[in-house]
Amino acid sequence: MNLDGVEVGRASAADEAGLLKLVGLVQPHVPWEPEHLRWQYFGLPAGVARLYVVRAGSEIVALYAAVPQHLAVGDRARVAWMVQDVMTHPDYRGRGFLHHLGVLCLADIVAGGGIGYTFPNEQSERSFRRTGWTELCEVPSRLRSAGTMPVAHDRPRIEPLNQPFDDTATGIWTSAGLEVGVRRDAAYLNWRYAKPKNRYYRFMVEGDRGLLVLKLYRRDRGSVLHICELLVGAAHRALIPGMLAFCLEIARREGAEEITAWLPRGHPYASFFDDQGVVLERVQRRFVFVVAPRELGRTIFDPSAWHLTLGDSDVY
Repeated sequence: MNLDGVEVGRASAADEAGLLKLVGLVQPHVPWEPEHLRWQYFGLPAGVARLYVVRAGSEIVALYAAVPQHLAVGDRARVAWMVQDVMTHPDYRGRGFLHHLGVLCLADIVAGGGIGYTFPNEQSERSFRRTGWTELCEVPSRLRSAGTMPVAHDRPRIEPLNQPFDDTATGIWTSAGLEVGVRRDAAYLNWRYAKPKNRYYRFMVEGDRGLLVLKLYRRDRGSVLHICELLVGAAHRALIPGMLAFCLEIARREGAEEITAWLPRGHPYASFFDDQGVVLERVQRRFVFVVAPRELGRTIFDPSAWHLTLGDSDVY
C-alpha cells in the first residue's frame, strides 16, 4: 500500500461535491444527482452511511461505502452494514487504497459486534476473501422466460398501492416467519422504493396478506421485469403461485422478455418459485459475503435462512 501524498479518513454530507465528482469519473455511464447521493447515504431509516475515503489534497480519490440497515435475526433486529460502493480514481489505482479501506471498515464492524453483508462484483470479490469475510452463497439470481404459460393457480386479489406503505406492510413482514433479512417494515420500503429517477410498481395482496414491488428494466436486448419484493404472511404462502402468475401477466403486458428475482435455494418460498419456472441460474459469477459474531449461531451463516431479494441490490 502506498499512502504517500494522501490522507485516509471519513466523508460526510459536507463532501457531497467531491463524492459526486468521483462517482461521475469512475462510472460516467451511471452518474449520480445530488438527490441520489443523499438518498443512498444520508436518508436511510437505520442511520447514516460510513464513508471511508482517501483524499489527495482537496480531492476524494477512493471511496469505500457501508450503508446501515436494520437486519432481523430471529426475533431481534440489529444494525447491519452493507458494503455497497467501492471505487478508486483511475489515476490512483494499484496503490492498495481499497484493500486498506476495506480492512478499516471490517475492523469497525467487528469491533462493534456488528454484522456486515455485501454482493461484490468480480473485480472486488477477492478483496473480501482476503480480508476475512465468509462466503454465504452465490447470488441467488433466478430467471424465467415470459413466453411460457404459468402453472395452474388460484388468483389472489392484487391491487395497486398508490400511497406510502403503512403499518399493514410492517405487519406482513412481522408475520412472514422468515429468519434473517433486512427488516421490510414501512419505513424501509418507503425509503427503498423512493430511489430517485426510478419507477416501481407496488401492490398489496388480499388486503393485508402480502405485498409485491416490481420494476420494469429496459435494456438494449429487451425489457426485463424485476421482482424486487414478494412477501406474504407465513399463513398465506399458498398465495405465492398466483402472485408469480400475476408478475408474468405484467411482464407480458409491458413487453418484457424475462422475469428475474433473487431467492436462495432452501428458502421457504423456493419451491413455489421453482414450480412456477422462476429458477436459479446455473452459472453464477457473483457471491454474497457475510461477517457476523459467532454467538449469533449458525443460522446467520445459512443461506437458506436469508431472505435475499432484488430489493437488496442497488446495481440495476
